[in-house]
Parts: sequence; structure tokens; C-alpha cells
Amino acid sequence: MDNIMTTEIYDKDQSDTFARIHVSQEHERIPTDHYYAGIAVKQQDVYLAKAVLYINTGITYQDKNVGLVGAYEAQENEEAVRQLFQTIEKLAKEQGIDFLIGPMNGSTWENYRFHDHPEKSLFFMEMKHQPYYAKQWKSIGFEPIAHYYSAIAFVAPRRNEKIDQVKNRLLRDGIIIRGIDMDDYEADLKKLYPFLHESFKQNFLYTPITETSFLEKYLSLQAILKPEFVQIAEHEGKIVGILLGTDDLLNPTDKTLIIKTLARSPQRLYGGLGLVLVDDFYQKAVSKEYQRIIFAFMIDEGDATPLSDQYGGDLLKTYTLYGKSL
Repeated sequence: MDNIMTTEIYDKDQSDTFARIHVSQEHERIPTDHYYAGIAVKQQDVYLAKAVLYINTGITYQDKNVGLVGAYEAQENEEAVRQLFQTIEKLAKEQGIDFLIGPMNGSTWENYRFHDHPEKSLFFMEMKHQPYYAKQWKSIGFEPIAHYYSAIAFVAPRRNEKIDQVKNRLLRDGIIIRGIDMDDYEADLKKLYPFLHESFKQNFLYTPITETSFLEKYLSLQAILKPEFVQIAEHEGKIVGILLGTDDLLNPTDKTLIIKTLARSPQRLYGGLGLVLVDDFYQKAVSKEYQRIIFAFMIDEGDATPLSDQYGGDLLKTYTLYGKSL
């Protein structure tokens, strides 16, 4: 009887209790937006596997009714993982869900995707997880639905006359490029919130978050951001572009920057603005004697030319997002 595994279900009112369950050392914060239920499998008093079923009704994927599986932790125990997903799938079907996507902690604003090679060293803002997680998911029927990658470029002095010409045109048209205002940081975030929603709304699996959740997420970054590496483009008082970069705080030996977010208004007037923001960022990296730039978490769009190629970028890492029909 002592070897029997039991499954526990924690509804949203119990999410704080569920968050205190630890299965692995890679324990992470559990977002509660779109949280439907937390599921945990234990044997005796040892938790062997856990995950959250998120139901985000804004997610669009083909013609499916989608549920998300996130906050996943598991030991190398096939039976525990099988029981975990058996319960997740039962709960999902009861809510009319016919397709699961993961790992995703409620939305693309939070951690999602598995590393394809998790043994590689992490850079700042990457999710850490056990190397066998993807294999566990594939063993119960999950298959890839999207691929992503990060690229790395070594910093060296270079100029691109075409980008300089685009920048001059944008400046003549009245576009201003400035660093984020650290003295009025929250006010800048409140301006960025609607702009980012509008810019990202066509992205794969994108859904908006509340302004409160957005501020909570980005206010915590203020202490580590440098205004010269968070560039905002404005036109007539409105934000029309953003590049958010940060130091790689996990790499103390090589001076490395990470481009985390790049967005611009889709209007024709601002064509080339993304290239200009990246080039400005690159030139500042040169002047500050950084050695490398990481272009992080780009979706693999097949034959599209990666922005990192313009700076001699090489593939650094790949990631996969998975799905399963129920």
C-alpha cells in the first residue's frame, strides 16, 4: 500500500498551496493568470510530478479548443508522469478542451518552450528545466508545433550605409529615439503597455495581459536595466518602436548583451525602424566594449532571413513548443 501513487488537484483558490509543492530544484514562480487547476502526483510524502492546467480562452490555434500545460516539474518516473497527464487530460476534456499546448505558463508573456539541448549553459531570462522533460512529454503523445532559436553575434566595429540612410530618413520625419526614462520608469511602462499589445497581437499564440500584470512583470526589471540598452522610438508623442536589451547576468566572464524584445509599429512610415533600433543597440555595445550579443527567442519561420545574420550571428540554441490532440 505504501507504493500507491495518489493524485491531488488544487483549484484556483488553492494555487498558493500548490505553489509550495516542490518536485525538483528548478522550482519556479507559478503565474496565476488563466490558472484552472494544479495537479500533483505523490508517493507516500514525496511529490513526483506536478503541472498546472491553464485555460486561456484568447489562445487561437487552428480550429482547436486549447488548454495549456505549464509550471511542469517531474522526477524520472514514467508512471507518475502518466498519472499526471491522465488527470490533466480528464480535467481538460471536462472543460471542452480538445488540444493541449505546452509547456506554457498561461500565456506567451510567461515562460514557455523546452530547450532542445538543456545541457547547454543558460543565459539570463532563460527557463531552466531538467534535460529529460521533453522526452517525457513526447512519450505520452506530445509532438512539436513550433520551433524557436537564439543566435549569438560577436561584437566588432561595423557600419551599414543603408541602415544609416534609413535612420536619417526617420529622423527627418520626426521620429525620436531615446533611452527609457529611469526617473519616470513606471510612466514609460504605461505608455509601452498598449503599444506592445498592438505590436504583438499578430504573433503566434499571443494573448494580452492586464496592465497590472504587465507592470508587475516589468517593474521588477528596473534595477537591472540600463537606459542606453532599452531604446524607445517616438513620433509626435506616441511610442512607435521599442528594443529591450539587458546584460547577461549569468555570464560574469564575457561582456554579453541580450536582445529580449524588439517591436515597431506596422505603419509604412516606420519601415526599417527595427533595423535602426538594433543597429543603435549594436553601436552602443561596441562603444561600451561588449563582446557578444544574443538575439533571444526568435520563432523559426523557415526561409525567413534572421535579423542576427546581418551581424554575423550564429545559431546558439533551439527550443520547441509541443501540442497534443485529445
